[in-house]
Amino acid sequence: MSLVELRQVVKRYGTHTVLDQVDLSVEPGEIVAIIGRSGSGKSTMLRCINGLERVQAGEVVVDGVAVHQPGADLRSLRARVGFVFQSYNLFPHLTAEKNITLGPRIVQGVDPARATELARQALRRVGLEEKLQSYADELSGGQQQRVAIARCLAMSPKIMLFDEITSALDPELVGEVLKVLEDMARDGMTMLVVTHEMNFARRVADRVVFMHQGKVWEQGPAEQIFAEPRTDALRQFLSSVLH
Repeated sequence: MSLVELRQVVKRYGTHTVLDQVDLSVEPGEIVAIIGRSGSGKSTMLRCINGLERVQAGEVVVDGVAVHQPGADLRSLRARVGFVFQSYNLFPHLTAEKNITLGPRIVQGVDPARATELARQALRRVGLEEKLQSYADELSGGQQQRVAIARCLAMSPKIMLFDEITSALDPELVGEVLKVLEDMARDGMTMLVVTHEMNFARRVADRVVFMHQGKVWEQGPAEQIFAEPRTDALRQFLSSVLH
């Protein structure tokens, strides 16, 4: 059974249609990279998947929860769906430990000692165990983004959503964040990654989805998408981003 299922999803802001009858499914353990120009609906789709945005039509089902229905238990769902944003959204006046333990303690009722151990394990996975007691504003951008990933991992999510998480980073810091995603992929984490890092998409993704004008324009295995684009829109996009 698919972990994520979007069926004929429509999302509008006023008269502007951002998602136009989008169909997409993600299987457990699958890594799906979403590529496309700015304004093609990529980030909005992620926000609809975890209920940050309401859809006007269609169905969004995530881990058995019908997100599109008004009575959906989004709080419970978000405990199982990690979301890492372009801006790290850490509390700058709190340590890495405190940033990470807030979720397990408040949402899942984990006791403080166990929450600290979860934080330590999560930081170990992103290569930052020694930063447990460092304050967020003492960390580099790449380190802050890795702490944001660790914060999600501490909740033991079923799926992770990543929204252009390297686009605010200096080029030399991008690699350290992408390495964490590659390690998570090897560990079997289900991931939906909006990215402009084409080499990452080509190397790590099981499937690449190209969005254009609010639609899923093309999708398929990475080697097919990059080597044999079927539409002019994808050909033009790849020629503009692959130098």
